[in-house]
Amino acid sequence: MLEIFRFVFEVNFLIFPISAGWLSYRKIKGKPGGRPLRMMITSFIMMLLAWTGVLLNESPEVRADFVHSVKSYFSVDE
Repeated sequence: MLEIFRFVFEVNFLIFPISAGWLSYRKIKGKPGGRPLRMMITSFIMMLLAWTGVLLNESPEVRADFVHSVKSYFSVDE
């Protein structure tokens, strides 16, 4: 079960920025959001649900490691 939650999180972690970029491109060109907006919202909700599932199903040590690895995606080392 834990691996399913991790897989869903990783897939949606990839889909979310792609759909956000696609939505931005369409808005810059003056087209309606429509499908990219729905994809982005759905991906965000699934990412939150998968995050919750991972945190509920892991041991405290593994949970801390997972949180640290997700935080490292957002930090920029100079």
